[in-house]
Amino acid sequence: CQENIRARKCDSMGESVKVKDILYYARIIPAVGIFDVCQLIIRTVRKDYFVGCDKVDKHAYLFNYSDLGEVVFHDRKQALNKVLAAEANNKKKISKETFYEEY
Repeated sequence: CQENIRARKCDSMGESVKVKDILYYARIIPAVGIFDVCQLIIRTVRKDYFVGCDKVDKHAYLFNYSDLGEVVFHDRKQALNKVLAAEANNKKKISKETFYEEY
């Protein structure tokens, strides 16, 4: 990656990350049933990592440059496709039985 402080470009990915860029994080946590696309505003860019802040709840996420194209995308549609595919593959089976409590 280049040594510019405000912007990094990884030659392997061909994508650049700059402060105040908008990226999309495919947040997939199947153990608890979380399948979201988060809109991130990049707030910190360093040599080996970058930090994005969620636009809605202001949660900060730390990423390696290897996460670009895997879970972090420049295009929202790519992130959404990744989340929808993961959700379809990890859908929990819900019983259609109804349980009633006795009083």
